[in-house]
Amino acid sequence: MSAVTKEDVARLHAYLVVPIAVSEALSCAAPLDGETQYGLHVSLSEIDPDSALLAIALSAYRIAQDFVHDIPVATALKMEADKIIQDYAPDWLAHYHNHPVQGDELYELLSHVPEDLEAMADLLESLQASIRDTMEPAHTLCSVLAIQARAHMEIADYVLGELDAERIEEMQDLDGVCAYETPTLYADRKLGSNVILFPIHKRR
Repeated sequence: MSAVTKEDVARLHAYLVVPIAVSEALSCAAPLDGETQYGLHVSLSEIDPDSALLAIALSAYRIAQDFVHDIPVATALKMEADKIIQDYAPDWLAHYHNHPVQGDELYELLSHVPEDLEAMADLLESLQASIRDTMEPAHTLCSVLAIQARAHMEIADYVLGELDAERIEEMQDLDGVCAYETPTLYADRKLGSNVILFPIHKRR
């Protein structure tokens, strides 16, 4: 994690909480009870898709570290998680204390989130299938994280669809204004003089 500093990672862990819980569960090496699993599901379900993506990537990175020497897919998971952290962490930290992102900025923020969440889910499920001991904490953690990754993927897809619909509606409204106020070199005779009319475009 060259671009994202250790201090950045520590801040992300503190803000997102879930990666800390995952690390503690791995350190205990005891099977995850139902209450812990439920707590992780709730914690992840209550945050936005981009935050969930980061929380899942940080958690997946930690899980993969324990298996990179034994299971090949763990290396792929670690690399993908690191890429996501590098791509999303700087902007996420920069906007952490700002007002909620909306409009075009939100669309740009979420544009790649669904596919990145899907990649995380696929790799987590592959690693889970490769962990033979079903009582291993990592086995259960992979399942929880993959389930939440797919749930947030659907949420992000829905939000992007709604934003697309809003964009189309705005363009249709704008086209209607342009069609109604077609520019002409000559004004209507009733105006009494030649006036050049120009359509007004909304600035984005």
